[in-house]
Amino acid sequence: MAIFLVTGAIIGILLGLRFKVLVLVPASVLAAVVIILGRSGHELSVIVLTLIGTLVALQIGYLVGSVLRFLARSYLPTRTRYRPHSARENQ
Repeated sequence: MAIFLVTGAIIGILLGLRFKVLVLVPASVLAAVVIILGRSGHELSVIVLTLIGTLVALQIGYLVGSVLRFLARSYLPTRTRYRPHSARENQ
């Protein structure tokens, strides 16, 4: 169960850094399919708890990743277009 929680959090952070919130829908479905198929030999309660924990970790990881993206965009300098020295003198 712990490996699913850690993996869900890491994947959530990576998704939060790059994508919008709607990416959580297919990621959650994919996680559910992997957990259900991978743990089919266990009891139903263990599968459900693993599924709920992983989905929560995925969403919290997404939140952390999106906050990191916001902080990176607000504190890092924006890209400026390079203009050669001679082009600045002509203007």
